[in-house]
Amino acid sequence: MFVVYARIYGQALVNALAAIGRNLWTLVLPIGLMLAFNTLGKLVAPMGFAGGFVISLARSAVLSVYTYFVAQIVAKNRVGVADLRTSIGAYFWTWIDVFFAIWIISLLLGPMMLTAESRQLRDALVMLSLVVFNAAPEVIYIKGTSGFIETAQRSFSFLQENWIEWFIPNALILGVIWLMIDGTIPLRALPMPAVTVPVLLGGLLHVVVVFRGFLFEALDGSTHRQRMFRFRNGQ
Repeated sequence: MFVVYARIYGQALVNALAAIGRNLWTLVLPIGLMLAFNTLGKLVAPMGFAGGFVISLARSAVLSVYTYFVAQIVAKNRVGVADLRTSIGAYFWTWIDVFFAIWIISLLLGPMMLTAESRQLRDALVMLSLVVFNAAPEVIYIKGTSGFIETAQRSFSFLQENWIEWFIPNALILGVIWLMIDGTIPLRALPMPAVTVPVLLGGLLHVVVVFRGFLFEALDGSTHRQRMFRFRNGQ
């Protein structure tokens, strides 16, 4: 079993690196989008409620842009800056719907979260949401879901079938990120860390996201037994 999944994870990583290799410029896409989003946030901060509304729209637009480019990379297509105009609206309304539903849920739960016990419940709900929606980006751009409910259902259904196979590599990735955050991996020792660290982390994030896309495709629609059968038959 270990050999089978090591091969699946390895192939997903090889596919991710090869696909990004055809679109090397996208390694700076996450940091570029984040800088643009942060700059906009500073500009609209004095606008109060209107500024918050603009930021909400911008967040969905940024995610739509990134989701579009990742979708194209996972589909093994070449993409360029000229695709930015198309990317803004590609998944914009899907992300709007997801965030609007989350906002409504937070409003409904808000009055219940005033005590210490309620805050513990809130933390538990946040963790549960992170689990249930862990595959939401992949479900959106690979399965083509178009709303909060469908996305949640598809994500949960995928994780029901593949939770061990999906979360093992994701847990390892989170472990590496934690080592970077707590300084065990000394990124600050790099030259010009104010520039090199964000660029490096953005590039690594991009590789991880594309890897997840290829892993999702490898796992979706097949069972553990089917994977074992294919491996025994050299497929």
